[in-house]
Amino acid sequence: MKNQLVLSIIAALVVGVSSSAMAQGSGGDQAQGTGRQQVMPTMPHRDWHEGQQVPSKYRHYNYQMADWKSHNLDAPKRGQQWLGVNGDYVLVSRSNWKIAKIVPGTE
Repeated sequence: MKNQLVLSIIAALVVGVSSSAMAQGSGGDQAQGTGRQQVMPTMPHRDWHEGQQVPSKYRHYNYQMADWKSHNLDAPKRGQQWLGVNGDYVLVSRSNWKIAKIVPGTE
């Protein structure tokens, strides 16, 4: 009987502590100004330059564009590839990933 009473008390304390912690955590960070900061994505037409090497995270096939015609872009020369990054178009050399041309898509 004593064990059951002790377990009931412990369970009640755990539920009370966790619910009050959840209530504090739901908006506490925002009220104190310690919430997450939003990082702006890289904007190729502002941050990148011709001759510069494209960062490795943008060399993934998700950024490579095969439909350059539908975006009114010039045909890439042999060994070049168009990349679409944050609405901009970046023509790169596939051998060294250096930027040959940047076409802004958004302002």
